[in-house]
Amino acid sequence: MTNLDAELRGLAPFVELPPERDLAPAVRARIGARRPRPGRLVLALSLLVVAVAVAFAVPPARSAILRWLGLGNARIEFVDRLPDVRTRRPLDLGVRVSLDTARKSVRYHVLTSKLLGKPNDVHLRFDQVAFVYGDHKLVALQSEGTFFTKEVGPLTHVDRFRMDGAEAIWVSGARHFFGYVDANGQSRAAQLYLAGNVLIWQRGSLTLRLEGKVSRAEAMRLVRSFR
Repeated sequence: MTNLDAELRGLAPFVELPPERDLAPAVRARIGARRPRPGRLVLALSLLVVAVAVAFAVPPARSAILRWLGLGNARIEFVDRLPDVRTRRPLDLGVRVSLDTARKSVRYHVLTSKLLGKPNDVHLRFDQVAFVYGDHKLVALQSEGTFFTKEVGPLTHVDRFRMDGAEAIWVSGARHFFGYVDANGQSRAAQLYLAGNVLIWQRGSLTLRLEGKVSRAEAMRLVRSFR
């Protein structure tokens, strides 16, 4: 040990150091400021749930929240009241053509159903192919880029689910409106008519729609037959 070390050790008992600062309270306060307390977090989530529930209970808010629900080319708009119109006949499905002409007019593979057999009528509207089955009173639509819209009221049930690994929507209950989106892309529908139960589903790039007086189970059985 050097003389300097010995002298410093000798002075140690006579040197008074300031008291050591307790940093724990300051650290806890800073952490608490960055992370919400559990009670406040629960309260915030509770208020959010209540706000959403109130929004869905108020008709205008409910319509605004759900109006964009859609699948592929299909768009479903929830409204509080449907327009007072009668069922349109004949349906606005496009030009009546042969099945062969329809197949040659679109770029996708047209799906047909062996279970339903040959359709009574085939219609073409832009790239939409429509089959009308008179014996079954069914209408089947398929397209890649022809957009259509549905307006449903409070008494119409809309259920979104997965069928065979793909998205699907089942619309049932009170009648709703079906129409094509205007050429300018506006959200209002053109050529509306009242429709029955409908199953909308995706098959690759195609959006398909089956309408008729059928149950959900029967509709699913029929749409699975389209190949």
